[in-house]
Amino acid sequence: MTYGITFETANGNIQIDSDTTNTGLIVLSSAASSTTVTFDPQKELVFAKPASTTYTNQKVAVRYPTGYSWSGAGTFTFEEPDGTAVAMNYIVAKWSNEQTASTSGYGVQVYNSDGDLAFDSSLYTGNGGIGIIAVAAQQTLSGYGKYGTTSRMSTDTTKYYSMNGSYANGNNSMFLGLEFNKSTSTANGSGGVGVYWLSYFTAYSFDGGGFGSYTAYISNFTPRFIAEGGSV
Repeated sequence: MTYGITFETANGNIQIDSDTTNTGLIVLSSAASSTTVTFDPQKELVFAKPASTTYTNQKVAVRYPTGYSWSGAGTFTFEEPDGTAVAMNYIVAKWSNEQTASTSGYGVQVYNSDGDLAFDSSLYTGNGGIGIIAVAAQQTLSGYGKYGTTSRMSTDTTKYYSMNGSYANGNNSMFLGLEFNKSTSTANGSGGVGVYWLSYFTAYSFDGGGFGSYTAYISNFTPRFIAEGGSV
């Protein structure tokens, strides 16, 4: 780095770098075994993993609340493709430069070269921080779930995975989400243990002889993040 200050974890993950923008994720809230989460998708990030430790395969995405205006905070439900609610452990975080700097006069504040807030120790009020340890860039995951290793983000099912940009409509016809798989089987093309991007929609058509359907798989149109760390 050429400017300011850098904090790294013991394994080399950057927690704070005042040379760049959007560094330093501050945890706003967290919960264990909850089927809903309240957050602002435009300003906040949700990371989650199944609360159950006994599942073999768990599909999950967030369902938008009825009447949501696609801006501001809302209460979202973690759901399977058929609309079944899923209990998840989650963390809601926000970039440091989206926060308002504390005026308490205590602690340490770090600004980057653009004048953005990169770190403010007064904002870490018992929930700690969280670090992104890996990212899958936009349109790098096929969307085919555990049956295509090109959709696998990681073989580690214990980490927290970003839920922003996921979507469930409750009737199996459209699903943009994650598939947590703990089965070691690689039969029928399965990729085995891991967390996968599963994204599809089912379309229906009339061909003169009756209605038919087909399923199209969709690559990730937003980056997918894997996170760990903090006090949660």
